[in-house]
Amino acid sequence: MQAVPKSLMKHLATIALILSVLPCSVSAGAAVGSIHDGHIHYDQDVWKALPPADAITVLKTENIQRALVSATPTEGAEMLYQQDKSMVIPMLRPYKSWRHRYLWFNDPELKAYLLEHLARVPYRGFGEFHVFGEDVDSIPIEDMIEIARERKLALHPHTDLEGMHIFLQKAPDIVVIWAHGGFNVPLETLQTLLEDHPMLYIELSLREGMLDEDGRLTSSWRQLLTSFRMRFMVGMDTYKPSRWADLPEIAADTRHWLEQLPDEVAADIARNNLDRLFPR
Repeated sequence: MQAVPKSLMKHLATIALILSVLPCSVSAGAAVGSIHDGHIHYDQDVWKALPPADAITVLKTENIQRALVSATPTEGAEMLYQQDKSMVIPMLRPYKSWRHRYLWFNDPELKAYLLEHLARVPYRGFGEFHVFGEDVDSIPIEDMIEIARERKLALHPHTDLEGMHIFLQKAPDIVVIWAHGGFNVPLETLQTLLEDHPMLYIELSLREGMLDEDGRLTSSWRQLLTSFRMRFMVGMDTYKPSRWADLPEIAADTRHWLEQLPDEVAADIARNNLDRLFPR
């Protein structure tokens, strides 16, 4: 009998883990309440293992009641939106494929691609998209920013500090949601940016340095989140199939640090801020 390739075994194990979470009850964290998630992906590598109805069930099982959803290709976001229009806030990712992720910001056909897809479902923004440093300073990105300005759409960049400065210079009047809060950008820098740019918001998936060795929010992070409670949102970032399988743990970890904040601050970060930016 021919051996099953290790890569296939790993993929099958991931699928089994994903499907195993479906019957679970709503996870703990009642003090926080529902989460309105700022960073969900429904990419092609998970479609067969987790059809749209099951993906919605997984989110609701973790008491995630609204979510910004993007996908590669973007048809994944459209599929989830059609499955549950009250939950899914579709975001248009400017990648035609995974390979295009490294080319899109210099693609002269980007504007036409964006306009074509904007006509398909009521997208609420562009992102999450990857671009760094001086690559932000391109004509296709300027076209995207102009479309966002005309249609009142948000931008959700995954970028570095140099790239974020360029975005904020080019789009001071547009909602910009910084994916991961720059990962490891110093808190003092985040505070200065939030003070200087009232349209900047920070999404906290995979953000480094928030918790100490005991899993408690650091005092500096607690102060920043409290001082700018209207400018943060949470995200689970299901960027690969295993993140869907791990969603119960990721959601529980998120609720753990939210519960360390005053109730009204936790409510803003967990859901209210997303709802203000993307009203039903």
